[in-house]
Amino acid sequence: MRAMPRSKRHTETHADGRPLKITFGEMREMGLRGVLVYCHCGNHTALEADRWPDEVRLSDIEPLFVCRGCGSREADVRPDFETGKPPQFAASKQAP
Repeated sequence: MRAMPRSKRHTETHADGRPLKITFGEMREMGLRGVLVYCHCGNHTALEADRWPDEVRLSDIEPLFVCRGCGSREADVRPDFETGKPPQFAASKQAP
């Protein structure tokens, strides 16, 4: 049997080739309020996302970060799913 070829997923990108990520407004609609900023060297930090307007994309702010460990400007900004669990994923508390 012959395998079907996989279709390549097209992801929109910035002019410099970085993937175009969701907006802060879209992230907030999912119930998320924070972001995680990662560097390729392993350093990372968590930030509240209230400072950025809804129309800004997570990928728009990536070039603004400079790693304190290695000095790189190659940040990867992602929604913080752990601290801001969307309502549909939050664990329900059971009465004792």
